[in-house]
Amino acid sequence: MKRLTEAQKTWHLHRARYEAIRRSRRRPVSASGAITGTKTDWNHRLPSPSPAAIPPKQYIGRGLRRKLYNFIEPPPVLSLRRNYHAVASFFQHLRHEIYRDRVPGGILHSVAFEAIKEVSPSAALILAAELYRWQQFVNRRLSAVNHERWDPGVAKIFRNMGLFDFLQTPNMGGRQASPSTDGEMEVIKYRSGVEVLGEKCDDLLKHITEISGPINAEHFIYDGLIEALKNSKQHAYLEGQQWFGVAPGTWFMSGAYDRGERRLTAAVFDLGVGIPKTLPRSGAWEHLRPYLTLGSSDDGQMIAAAMEYGRTRTHLQERGNGLPTMMRILDHHTGYLRIMSGTGEALYDSVKKTISSKNHDVALGGTLIEWSISK
Repeated sequence: MKRLTEAQKTWHLHRARYEAIRRSRRRPVSASGAITGTKTDWNHRLPSPSPAAIPPKQYIGRGLRRKLYNFIEPPPVLSLRRNYHAVASFFQHLRHEIYRDRVPGGILHSVAFEAIKEVSPSAALILAAELYRWQQFVNRRLSAVNHERWDPGVAKIFRNMGLFDFLQTPNMGGRQASPSTDGEMEVIKYRSGVEVLGEKCDDLLKHITEISGPINAEHFIYDGLIEALKNSKQHAYLEGQQWFGVAPGTWFMSGAYDRGERRLTAAVFDLGVGIPKTLPRSGAWEHLRPYLTLGSSDDGQMIAAAMEYGRTRTHLQERGNGLPTMMRILDHHTGYLRIMSGTGEALYDSVKKTISSKNHDVALGGTLIEWSISK
């Protein structure tokens, strides 16, 4: 039998230690597929990516300390408004991959953030929510490597949004939020919670006005934010058999100000089932049917119908609930309200006074409510 060299002996020793550590980290799985031995027994099977979702590029590469990672590459333009299909596809595949925790062979997952050349505040907020859920699931931060190749503007938005709270980045995570200059986008750090908290809405508005200046009819913006939080708390997480990975009622909220265009954005996102799934359970469902064409129940039309019904009923005494409250912000500002949920998208334009809708092939995986206001 051929004798092993010292180098081979060392390799086998390290390999044995690595395998022992890997086995100790494995969490037992029950017959039902739920992970045991954690604080909560979760069935963590999120829906598989839809056939229409574009698979992102993945590759095995080396990162910190020459460790191997399975890199998932996001689209260069991470913006739902400009690149919805690719971005929604990326999020679907990202969820599918990271809740496996590791690829076969024990290789850790990572995201090739250096591929991103442009990111919108709303897409960054959704990414923060996904990273938060992932951290809750594995109880550690996602390793973010190759940071020296990141786009500086993208890294700045990530830092100001607070994404480095969820990323293991030895050379970037400890830096302070960077101030913006004229013509740049200034992003406010995300807020999150599980209760409808007026003080967090007040805090967000305070920081928005600090960077944008006074806002007309601030109390209407406050009411709209509160209503969006109520939607997350009361409707988004009602599917008892579905695993969400976060506590019921969890919401994420942020804002941004584009100094060049003098445009303010506020957004609320949740990881729930989506507005189209909750509408049939609501008392308003029968009232929505006249607004749907030929009995169609596609997601975009359902959201638009709820908005149209809300706008119509504002002529009545019961004004002030749900989507009408979210739309009332635009009575006092020029801009739009955009709601993305399920595979649907609906937009209310305050200038044209119209509600338009569209349907996508790929679901967002939650509900995004976004206000854009021009100053």
